[in-house]
Amino acid sequence: MTPSRHSDHGELAIVIAAGGSSRRFGADKLSARIGDRTVLETSVASMRLGVPDAPLVVVVHEDLVDQWQATLSSCEVIAGGPRRQDSVRLGIEKAAELGAEIVAVHDGARPLVHPNDVARVIDALGDGAAAILCCGISDTVKRVDGDNVIVETIDRDSLRLAQTPQVFRIAALKTVWKTQDPLNDFSDEASMIEAGGGEVLCVMAEYPNPKLTTSGDLDLVRLMVGKGT
Repeated sequence: MTPSRHSDHGELAIVIAAGGSSRRFGADKLSARIGDRTVLETSVASMRLGVPDAPLVVVVHEDLVDQWQATLSSCEVIAGGPRRQDSVRLGIEKAAELGAEIVAVHDGARPLVHPNDVARVIDALGDGAAAILCCGISDTVKRVDGDNVIVETIDRDSLRLAQTPQVFRIAALKTVWKTQDPLNDFSDEASMIEAGGGEVLCVMAEYPNPKLTTSGDLDLVRLMVGKGT
């Protein structure tokens, strides 16, 4: 395991987005346990391994700030906003207050991100505005019509699935926040940079990085941890 070259630099901070409703999961997925730790604690620990000394801001639902601050005593826990992008912005603004110029945004529902991938995507940023962790698509991709009839098979070679962490220069995000309509919904900050004409580098993940969306995903993660994956 090789920590990022930014791990001992004051310009980098981590923001973990953990303020979602867990609607599709059916319960608070970040409080679910993987072994002797919660999902969120596991996500924090995974990011810490990649960048051990960076300040870490965790953004949670406003009702859970005190609960998580007691659990994550080494982190700055703050309340999120009504949308994911609002919560992440609040986390990034807090990171900037702590002196960060670069921020690594990670989804708290991805507890098994490998520290080597964390370090690789941070180091890939270089002098650019944004770099995100991605993976390729191994299955054949089909486009269907409204009746679920296949109308096209899509070439998957140039397709990528976006993961986290996603790494940004905070100055680039501040520029986009000024130029983009705040009412627009963006699925991630990389989409926001793209909408503003910025370039986003894709870094291919070398290790599994599953996201917890349903209870079945938690079963898979527990199985992976049990097998030492």
